[in-house]
Parts: sequence; C-alpha cells; structure tokens
Amino acid sequence: MILALDFGITITDILRKSEKGGLEHTMLPSDQRPSKNFIKGVFSDLDFSKEVELIALTGGHHNLIGNVLDKVPVIHVNEVDAIGKGGFHLSKLEPNKQALIVNSGSGTACILAKEGKFLHCSGTGVGGGTVLGLSKLLLGTTNPQEIQDLAKKGDAKETDLILEDVVSSSIGLLPPNTTAVNFGKIAKENKDASREDLAAGIVNLVGQTIARIATSVAIAFEVSDIIVVGRTPTFSALRKSLEEAAMLTNFTPHFPKNAEFAPALGALLIAEKKTPLNKNLTGF
Repeated sequence: MILALDFGITITDILRKSEKGGLEHTMLPSDQRPSKNFIKGVFSDLDFSKEVELIALTGGHHNLIGNVLDKVPVIHVNEVDAIGKGGFHLSKLEPNKQALIVNSGSGTACILAKEGKFLHCSGTGVGGGTVLGLSKLLLGTTNPQEIQDLAKKGDAKETDLILEDVVSSSIGLLPPNTTAVNFGKIAKENKDASREDLAAGIVNLVGQTIARIATSVAIAFEVSDIIVVGRTPTFSALRKSLEEAAMLTNFTPHFPKNAEFAPALGALLIAEKKTPLNKNLTGF
C-alpha cells in the first residue's frame, strides 16, 4: 500500500492506494502540526513494516517529518509540483497540452503546466479561508454547508452594485448585470441585507476575484485551458463565477472529478515515479 498526505491550512487530505491500484480518500481537520505520531495515528489500522511500501507528503510543514517512518521511505514533494501533477492528471488533457491549474483552497495558487513542468506564476490570499472569515464576521457561522445553503437562497445584486446601476450601457464585453462594486450597494444605499444575500455577496466577491486573477494569468501566458481544483470550487456560486469569467474571455474551464484532493494525488504520482512501485490507478 502507498500512502499520501497533503497538509492544508484547514484540511489534511489523505489517500491510500491499494495493491490493485484503487484509491481511498479521507480528510481530517488540520488542527495539529504534521508529525510521525500524527501519521501513525491516522493509519493506526496498518502495520507499517508489513503493509506500507511508500509514503508521499506535501503541503504545509511536511518537511517536519523525516525521510523514513518505521523503515518506510518518505518522499517529500514540492507543493507546486503536487498541485500541477495532480490537477493535470485529473483533467485528462493531452500530455503536451499547456494549461493553467488554479488550486483554490484556503487561498488560491495559479500553476502553469508546460512541457511536463510546473511553474507557480501567480495567486492570491483570497479563497475558501476568505469565505469562512467573512462569514464568521457577517453571518456568525463558519460552517461551509450552511454558508452555501444561505448563498443559494440569496441574491448578490442586493449587496453589489452592477454596471447598469452606475452606467447607462455595457462596457466592452461586459453585460449590464456585471458586478461593478462588490458590496457597493450596502454603502451607497445605506441598507441592511439578509443573511442569505450577505452569503451570496461573500461568495460572489471571492469567486469573481479568483476568476479575474485566473483569467488574467491565462491571458498573460497565452493559455486557453484552465483546470480548477481544490475545495473552494465545490461552492456552486464560486464555480458559476469562474464559468462566467471564462465565457467572457474565451477560455475553456475544466472542473475535474475528485479535484479536492489533487495535491495529494500529485504527490503520490510523483513519489511513485521515483520508485519501482509504478502501478496503474483505477478510476482516476
């Protein structure tokens, strides 16, 4: 069995690859620093010396763990390479295709995939962590499902100024209902908003910020395919923002299945390639 862990700011993603190549994904809150004892506790059902062939690690502070755990080799994988490899693999694009991988978790990173290599080319501190932080301040909750449910019932136009509110016609390619000022209506009209509308406004703000950065980077590097991975895009409103931005700028967005554990998968694939344990994945 091969194990892979991605130590995120909020969530630690865990993969197990069986002898037959199947993958099992689980996740835990990142409420403690990575350690050998943490890993052994996560996999307490395994006899490392008999059942584990290899451990792949990526994410924050993974280097706190050494290169061997109970005689099992530990491969440390740079997070940029892990995101790039995992995201590109899940997209199922042709190997020689150039693409931009946008990994949106607590924050957002933009990784350029070119000729089998991966380059961190931009990013932003805005991401899922921003949604949770603003939701705690404005909604009194950090529960992702509650935030999403509220946002689905709300309308960001009750919090945001759109173009037709501030100009008499569209601007360039932008239609009249394009956001002009996020949360601008709250200040301009001195109005209160429902929890549902505030949630929609928060998600719209974050989604549009990620979309603008991603499309700007894609333009700069002349890339037409944008692969979106991480947990943040599981918010339907965020995904809608990315899709709308891609439509306006003629990009092809890809939202691959199992995108939330792309970095852990990438770490596993890279670590496996460095060893003679290369076996096909099933279902991925």
